[in-house]
Amino acid sequence: MKFSIAATLAALASIAIPTTLALTPTQIVAGINLVSNISQNTNDVLSGISTSTDGATVMTASQNLVNDFNTIITDIQALTTGLEGTSPIDVTETDHSRRQTAGATIVAALDNFVAVHQALLATVIGKHSIFAQFQVTAPIAAVLRSLEAQIDSFAFALIDVIPQQARRAIEPQLGTVSSDQSALDTAVGNTVATYNEICAPSPLYPIILPVCTSA
Repeated sequence: MKFSIAATLAALASIAIPTTLALTPTQIVAGINLVSNISQNTNDVLSGISTSTDGATVMTASQNLVNDFNTIITDIQALTTGLEGTSPIDVTETDHSRRQTAGATIVAALDNFVAVHQALLATVIGKHSIFAQFQVTAPIAAVLRSLEAQIDSFAFALIDVIPQQARRAIEPQLGTVSSDQSALDTAVGNTVATYNEICAPSPLYPIILPVCTSA
């Protein structure tokens, strides 16, 4: 399903943009899912680009991709700020099952967030030779580096709001926020490395793709 970015942003603004109030577990999950929806929409659009796409369309697509990544970064930053103003999920020992449920729901949303972004980044890597042919990789590499830094801040803020006991309880089923962070860092790092390559456009494109070497 494709989601309207404008509609998603409006929903995010009403749910997860930080205020003086702490975020609830439900709001945290909603914020994570809404950013995932933007990324899924970006992936859907980018998937339509191929070696038969004309240069003008490719250049427009590259700018749209940069804009979408900037939107993702801005929204992750807003959610991170909200998380930093949120105390750890506060429940008593008698509510232990609810604490587990809240932590598990947040980590499950994060698992999906990571999977969606890994898929998007795989698509971005797959389109590298197309963007390289038209010499529009540098802005994409730059925005990816910004995304990498923001993901780390987001993960650390998320760890702080999930009680240690809840993290221990859900780890066997869902893994940890740290493992999700590591997986996404690896995916972003691989994409940045690809887009940092120095490429020579091919005069025989698309029969022969650009030749690229590590920077």
